Amino acid sequence: MSDDVFGSASEGNVSSQQDTSDLQEDVEQDTTQLNVEIPSELHRRLKAKSALEDKPMKRMVADILDRNLDT
Repeated sequence: MSDDVFGSASEGNVSSQQDTSDLQEDVEQDTTQLNVEIPSELHRRLKAKSALEDKPMKRMVADILDRNLDT
């Protein structure tokens, strides 16, 4: 059993009451999937901050990448 208090899709612990309000906006954008391996501790921190800010992790990662790729 994992110590990940937020659950994980890979463990089958996905909440049926997840916020899906951002899905319509994402449908309108041209997107692609990015799979990366990151340290477990970094993933936990991202999940915690995402929960605290009530913002989907995918949106947080996209915002971080957007800010850091602007040149």
